[in-house]
Amino acid sequence: MKPHYFIGIKIPQNIAETLGKERDSWQLQTHKRLTPPEDMHMTLLFIGEDKEDKIKQVAEQLAGIQGSPFRLMIEGIQTFGNPETPRVIYAALKKSAELEKLQRAIAELLEPLQLGTDQKRFVPHITLANKWAGGEPVDLHLSVSLLEFEVAEFSLFRIAPKEKTRYQKIANYPLGI
Repeated sequence: MKPHYFIGIKIPQNIAETLGKERDSWQLQTHKRLTPPEDMHMTLLFIGEDKEDKIKQVAEQLAGIQGSPFRLMIEGIQTFGNPETPRVIYAALKKSAELEKLQRAIAELLEPLQLGTDQKRFVPHITLANKWAGGEPVDLHLSVSLLEFEVAEFSLFRIAPKEKTRYQKIANYPLGI
């Protein structure tokens, strides 16, 4: 099986550590995987398996993306899936025209490559816990600090499921250069 890839934004370490500590304070027993701070990111476009060896071409094309640094704000906790037994608990981000513009530019740039990318509607989020493990329904009164951070780059990541750092940057693309 070939590696899988995605394009995303790495969450700054101090923000990721704060999110991790706050999530850990909830003492979740309901999910199999709690995202470690070093793996916290926001996916802009999931590519998946590089079936046709196009990842080098993707990396080269992404260098053409233009944009300026911008700020994002975490505005609370939300879920994907059944609200009582959610498959994902995540930190939601406040709507950002700059983020949506960046995501759209990436998707449009790579569309001619026909990578078979994920076609789901883009929902900006930072996964904190996933893979429902069972047990009592989640108390949906979870909260996190309203944190803000700057996005000055995005990256191409390789997924390495068996390694300590699961999401590994293979190329960085600074904004505002």
